[in-house]
Amino acid sequence: MDRKSLAALEYPKIIERLAAHCQTPAGARAALDLEPSSDLDEIRARLAATAQARALARLKPNFSIGAIPDIADRLLALSRGALLPTQDIADVASVLRSARRVRNQLSPLAREIPALARIAARIDDFSDPIAAVDRCIDERGEVPDQASPELAELRNRARTLHSRLETSLNAVLRRAVADGIAQEPILTERAGRLVIPLKAEARSALPCVVHDVSASGATVFVEPLSVVELGNRLREARLREAREVERILRRLCARLGAQSGAIRAAIERLAALDLAQAKARLGADLDAPLPAERDDLRWLDQGPDAETHLLSARHPLLSGHVTPISAALARDRRCVLITGPNTGGKTVALKTIGLLSLMAQAGLPIPLEQGSRLAVFNDIFADIGDEQSIEQSLSTFSAHMTNITRILRAASALRGGALVLLDELGAGTDPAEGAALGRALLEQLLDLDAAVIATTHHGELKLFAHQAEGVVNASTEFNADTLQPTYKLLMGTPGRSNAFASAQRPGMPREILQRARRARQDDPASPETVEGLLAELQRERDALQNEREAEQAAVREAEQIRADLAARRDAIEDERQSILARAERQIEDDLANVRRSIRSTERDLRKAAKRQPGASTADAETHVDAVRDRLEDVRRRRRGRRGRKPQTESIDHAALAKGDIVYLAGLSEPGSILEPLDRGSIQVQVGSLRMRVRPEQIERLAPARPAAEGDRGRTPPPPPDPGPRTDVRGNTADDALPIVERFLDDAYRAGRTRLAIVHGYGTGALRRAVRAMLRQHPLVSALEAAPPREGGDGATIVTLIG
Repeated sequence: MDRKSLAALEYPKIIERLAAHCQTPAGARAALDLEPSSDLDEIRARLAATAQARALARLKPNFSIGAIPDIADRLLALSRGALLPTQDIADVASVLRSARRVRNQLSPLAREIPALARIAARIDDFSDPIAAVDRCIDERGEVPDQASPELAELRNRARTLHSRLETSLNAVLRRAVADGIAQEPILTERAGRLVIPLKAEARSALPCVVHDVSASGATVFVEPLSVVELGNRLREARLREAREVERILRRLCARLGAQSGAIRAAIERLAALDLAQAKARLGADLDAPLPAERDDLRWLDQGPDAETHLLSARHPLLSGHVTPISAALARDRRCVLITGPNTGGKTVALKTIGLLSLMAQAGLPIPLEQGSRLAVFNDIFADIGDEQSIEQSLSTFSAHMTNITRILRAASALRGGALVLLDELGAGTDPAEGAALGRALLEQLLDLDAAVIATTHHGELKLFAHQAEGVVNASTEFNADTLQPTYKLLMGTPGRSNAFASAQRPGMPREILQRARRARQDDPASPETVEGLLAELQRERDALQNEREAEQAAVREAEQIRADLAARRDAIEDERQSILARAERQIEDDLANVRRSIRSTERDLRKAAKRQPGASTADAETHVDAVRDRLEDVRRRRRGRRGRKPQTESIDHAALAKGDIVYLAGLSEPGSILEPLDRGSIQVQVGSLRMRVRPEQIERLAPARPAAEGDRGRTPPPPPDPGPRTDVRGNTADDALPIVERFLDDAYRAGRTRLAIVHGYGTGALRRAVRAMLRQHPLVSALEAAPPREGGDGATIVTLIG
């Protein structure tokens, strides 16, 4: 981007505010180096990171990268094999801990903040170097004994020698005090040796080595010869200890130096995350709605058909009450000419449009209302302000022409895609010549396929904008009653300079203003056609504004009605789902109770039949009939709630004959017809039970084998052994549960106690439904996930009751 134009549009001030929101030195440097891009994909990626940083602030309000130290110089030293002090190593480790913490906190949020999570996931774990530093440097910045076995041994030896030396010196010192040659019983250290203080005049009384003398000369600090050898051994132990500490630190620095590249990469990624968070904080300061959370960024586009529609745009550097503006650039109106009074906000409008475009292309939050659209420009040029140069002997006009000439050359090289902002076009010279030059410049920029926004006072340029294709007038509004500008930008309407009104406001004498008005009216060159055009366009603008406001009110009313209807629909749907869920739970409870009742009765009948083979079971059979009727009623309710019809065969009940083998609803064991349809019921024998059932309780027929005369009335053969395993993968829960229930019945009657039900992994819905049914089934005493070799959590092992 053109650096001179960046400064003219005050982009560096925005970047400085952004850097102030960064928490890390690397993040602040990245902010200060941030420049607008002209690559659409890069811009969208930047804005997506900003939007996700806003989402992160909501998801994790307390998340912070933290104020990590700047370790760039220490990393350079480590990469060159230098030995760092323990505090510098600890600073490096603190950065690694921050990097690991950020990685662990953000990587799992790939669904909510994918771009930021990808950055965090690319940070190395650094657990090994962190553990190495923690092992070698404690919280006080010292190397602990456990840093190596050798260091622990050397320190133990040094402590032992130091203790022996203190004991010996204290004995000598007590005698010296008793003999009057020492003043006080205090041991001290000089030049790394333990010494005792003696009176200077008495030093010959004790064989010793003098290591220091007090400032007054009255005291000498001596090491008795009797402990010199012990002191030498302590000194040697401490030197060996220091060498071991240095060896440990060198090895640690070498390890960190080998990872300096990964550490630099981690710092860059922390800086990118810090910068994204700083953008979100800047957006909060600016109250900037764009980009929003989960923004699809379709409002950003590039190319000949890309349009700019700014809604309620605010200049981000203005404080206090800021009047928002709205402006538009499109393929059929690539040039906007803004006119209006002095101090009416023309230059602010120009800067606002340029600065917000730069901010968007830098990925910064933008104070624009949602619904805005922005075109991405290949470069943005601005000629704004007083460019007078004393050093170069240039007038204001000449300085502007020099800058505009430079802009023309750069825009020509781009061959389209430039945004050019020109303030006070044609000013500073003869009005007629200035207007003609301004028109020629606009035509040339349009030929270069550039988008242009310019401000001017020239009436001839207003007519040009009204007549030329691709050029549109705009104005800053002026309140004629209060003689004050409103700072609103009105698209499609040229503005008046309102010089007389502006002069009246600070107190210009009335007679001078009246004389000026008469002179203007008497001037044959007065552009009355322009004033008439302005009045007509103002009336048209007011009419269009009224229509637009009415249309917007109708749209808002329709949107409110739609929102109310949607809310009512959602409430009704929620209530319906709640009712269905309660009904489903009640039916499931009823089914479980009925099944338990049937199993219990069947067990009681079998036990009774074993104890008294000839006993009557009529009462029990009646009870079973009643329970089965209840089961069938619950099943019908369940099928009706699910909107499904029972899957039964079409049976001609009138054709049923004695001896036919049939299957009843809810039972897996077949039965034999004892008495065909009679008075609305059929008598069937199942096992040792005889019962009367309704015709609709017969689900299907079983092939009846030819029976010998002696077989009449015998119990039909039991169903075949279903085996230890069934597979219901690929079925819905509604289809799979009856299969599992029949499998349990058949397996129980076949005498099996351990079964495997394969339901697969999938979404887990089938697994949960199967296990929920098994937990309530009366035949099931226990269930668990299958061992890994039998399918793991994709299968369930069932233990049946004995």
